[in-house]
Order: sequence, then C-alpha cells, then structure tokens
Amino acid sequence: MNLMVLILAAGKGTRMKSETPKVLFRAAGRPMVDYVADAASELGAERINVVIGNGAELVQQHLAGRAEFSVQTEQRGTGDAVMAAAESISSFDGKVLILCGDMPLVKPETLKAFMDAASKHPVAFMSVKVKNPFGYGRVIRGVDGSVIKIVEEKDATEDEKREDEINTGIYLCDSKELLARLEGIDCVNAQCEYYLTDIVKKGAFAYLCKDEKEFLGVNNRVQLAEASRVLWDRIAEKHMMNGVSVLDPATFYCDSTVEIENDVTIYPNVFLEGDTKIGKGSIVYSGTRIKDSVIAENCEIKENCLITDSHVGAESHIGPMAHLRPGSVLKGDNKIGNFVEMKKACMGEGSKASHLTYLGDAEIGKDVNIGCGTITCNYDGYNKYKTVIEDGVFIGSDTQLVAPVTVGKGALVAAGSTITKDVPADALGITRAKQQNMEGWVSAWKKKKGVE
Repeated sequence: MNLMVLILAAGKGTRMKSETPKVLFRAAGRPMVDYVADAASELGAERINVVIGNGAELVQQHLAGRAEFSVQTEQRGTGDAVMAAAESISSFDGKVLILCGDMPLVKPETLKAFMDAASKHPVAFMSVKVKNPFGYGRVIRGVDGSVIKIVEEKDATEDEKREDEINTGIYLCDSKELLARLEGIDCVNAQCEYYLTDIVKKGAFAYLCKDEKEFLGVNNRVQLAEASRVLWDRIAEKHMMNGVSVLDPATFYCDSTVEIENDVTIYPNVFLEGDTKIGKGSIVYSGTRIKDSVIAENCEIKENCLITDSHVGAESHIGPMAHLRPGSVLKGDNKIGNFVEMKKACMGEGSKASHLTYLGDAEIGKDVNIGCGTITCNYDGYNKYKTVIEDGVFIGSDTQLVAPVTVGKGALVAAGSTITKDVPADALGITRAKQQNMEGWVSAWKKKKGVE
C-alpha cells in the first residue's frame, strides 16, 4: 500500500491555557505528536505531512527531518486543516491516513488492523463506542447498519446525542477521492467550520474499535494526565513482562525511551526519564529521579536521589539523598552517601564519599576515602578549576581542597585542613593553627561575668 500519513497539529489548544502548542505538551515524558509520528513511521509511510498552525515554528523545529509541513493559516475546522495539505495530497497517488497530533494513545497495531480492513474502501474511518460520548461527533447509522453521517455535538439532536458510537477522527482515504469530497463540503453548521466529518456523507466504511482508551483526545491538562497514566501503565506492564519487579505500577513514572534489564527492582514513586539505562540486578528505591544516565549492574540507588547525565558503575551504592549532577562518572564499587553532591567528577573503582561532601570538577583515583565535610573549592568567582586526587589517598573530615590542586598517590590529608598547594605522594598534608589550652580560663570568665 502506498501510504501518506497526514497529522493534524494546527490547533490552538485553548483549553490548555498555555503559549506552548498543544501537540508539544509531554505525555509520559514525550511530546504527544512524537507518539503519532512514531506510529506513522512504524506503518511504513512513504510520506509524513504535518499540518501546522498555532506555534508553527516550534512544531516544525521539533519535527524537522521527520516530516514535511503544510500550514493552516486560519483555524476553520478539521476539513480546512486537511485542505491546507491539498497540494501535497494531489501529488500523491495512494492512501492517505489522517491522524490527530493530540492522540498519543493509538497503537500502531490498531492502525494496521484498521488499514487492512479498510484497504478496499475509498473512504473509511475508525469509530468506537464510549461510556460518555459528550463532546464527540456521533456516528449515525441506517437500519441496515450503514453509515449515514457523523454529526458534531453542537449540531446533534437530542436523539442523536444519545448515540454512544463516536468518530475517533482517524480516516483512511484514496488521495483523489479525499480531494474530490473536500471540494464538496461547506461551513453551514453551528460552529461555521469546515468539518472533515462531512466527507462520509457520500458513503464510508466505519471500522468499529474495541478500546476507547486508545482514542482519548487531549484537550486540557486533566486529559493530558489521563493519557500519561495510560502510557505509564503500558510501559510498566512491558518491563514487568520482561523480568523487572515494579512494586507499584500506579506510581511508576518511566519514559518509553528508558531501558531496564531483567532482575531490576523498582520501588514506588520513582521517575526514570530520557536516555536512561538500568542494569541487571540493580535496585532503585522510592523518591529517586534518574534522567539520561546509566546505572550499571547490581547497583543500589537508595531513597530520594537525583541523578542526571551521569554514569554509575557496577556494584555501587548511592544515597540516600545524594545528587549526581551532569558529568559525574563512577567507575564501579563506589559509595556515594547521604548529602553528597558530585558535578563533572570522575571517581575510580573502590573510592567512596560517605556523607556531607561536594566534589566538583574533580578527578579521583582508585580506593580513595573522602572524609565527611570535604569540599573541592573549584570556583573563584570567574573560572572553574580542577582537583586531582590520586589512588589510595585518604582525605580527612572537614577538608577544603582549593583548586587547582593535586593530592599525590597514597597521601593523607589531615582533618580540618585547607589545602592550597599540591600534596606529594605518600605525604601528610596538614594546615592547622597551633592549639592552646589555657588552664582555669573558664572559671575565671564565669567569675568575671558573675556566673556561678
């Protein structure tokens, strides 16, 4: 089948109450129109044409390289939107599949079944029976079951409004027949718009679908949340069937782009986003958000951690309440404890920073112990500088390393030190004022203050 997919994405999305084009709102982590464009690609479409209008530049920029574009200059209904692509349609000989850019839940396999069933009909559309048809165009059939028309909510009679079979807004038409029927529609209706539904008046095949959830059109943020929940449920089911333990699918928020290997356990209220990969045998505890990061095998990510654009090596333990900022790399068998923050820091195998530490712009070797309260002072108000800590170093608690500075292999930095110069290998680095003990001072001070 020669196939062109036409995606209608020009609507203003008034009920979203935003400057952002409606089709670019994210459902389960991705712009809605991406799901539709992906479905078109899966179907093997020769051409994908997106009708744009509101926020045209943003939509075009987002889909650049994936589609061609037609512009609907005025918002005059769905029929007018398709007519905006008339030039592109007229140059194509084959089937035109019309999809809506704000319907992210339609599965490619559902579309494929529709196309197979409708392939011999010049005009066909998908319908579904719903529990609450309010707001949708009703499919009106004759006594023989054939389609007479589709009537929009505002134009329907009370009897017609009681019909529970609705139009989904998805059509499959011969390109030439579609253009011919578009020429015959008008805007004599309650909304003074050109309805695409009018093309069925000369006869059409209706393919009745089973699952109304697939055809949720997102017109407001309540429906956006509903669509996201359906997508997250699908993603959770896929991972669970592949050997991942998702303890509470209702609070599992995972983008479709995330990879999770088998024998991973995900606790409630976890967010996995973007190009993230979780390795076999790892555990991610509640309250954690991981974005565009790799968590290797057999890692433990404890409660309430934030990890972005980072790599966590195998057998590592992170958190609770740790923050790995972009550019953090752990080579493996590492421990990053509570209230530790890393940024553009690489840590060698077996090294650890157990608590209350900032490691920024740092290169840390193997088997290094970073004591509590350590800070790499990497910024002087104008430029960033690097700290190098070589293999086997022990950094005592409450240490400030003022970059640029290097601590040599096997060195020890005494607790409470401020290091401004390089520490040679196997050396003790220490900066402390001499301690003085003034005997009897406290009693004398209290007597002076009149304190018993």
